[in-house]
Amino acid sequence: MSLIISFISYLIIAFILAYVPPHVILTPVIVITLMVIATIYFAKKENFSIDKRIKTSISDIFFRSLLTISIFLIITSLPKYVPSNIAGIFSSFPTVLLPLMLIIHFRHSRFQARTIIKNTPYGLSSVVIYSLVVYFAYAKIGIVFGTIVAFICSVLYVIIQGKVLKYFKLIK
Repeated sequence: MSLIISFISYLIIAFILAYVPPHVILTPVIVITLMVIATIYFAKKENFSIDKRIKTSISDIFFRSLLTISIFLIITSLPKYVPSNIAGIFSSFPTVLLPLMLIIHFRHSRFQARTIIKNTPYGLSSVVIYSLVVYFAYAKIGIVFGTIVAFICSVLYVIIQGKVLKYFKLIK
C-alpha cells in the first residue's frame, strides 16, 4: 500500500513541477534546501542494520534482475504515452532505488528499507551539485575536466554539508 501511495505522491508532485519553469540557480537551491531539511528530519530516525544474512540463490538473482528490468522498461516506456512537458518527470524516477527498496523490504524488513530512505537525501544533494557544475563547466573546460571538477565539487559539498550539520548538532 505504501508503494502505491508513494508512487501517486511522486506523480502528483511531478505533474505540478512539470508546469513550473526551471531556473538554473533557483531550482537547485530549492532542491538542495529540501534535501537538507529531509536529511535533518530523517537524522533523528533510527538506523536498522541487517543482522541476519540470507543466502542468495540463482533464482533470487534471476527474480531481482527481472524485477529491476521490468520496472526500468515500464518507467522508460511511459514518456511515449504522455505529453512532452510531462515526459521529463520520468527521467528522475528512482528506477534503481525502487527495486532495491522492494527487495530489502520483502527479503529483510520495512525497517531496513526505511534506513535506506532515511540516508538517501544526505548524498542525493551531491548529484544536484554535480549536475549544476557540469552545466557550467562542460562548455568552458570540456567534458573530461568538467567531469573531474564536478565530481570534486560534489564530494566537497557532501563533506562540508556533513561538517556543518554536525557542528550545529542537526545530525549525529
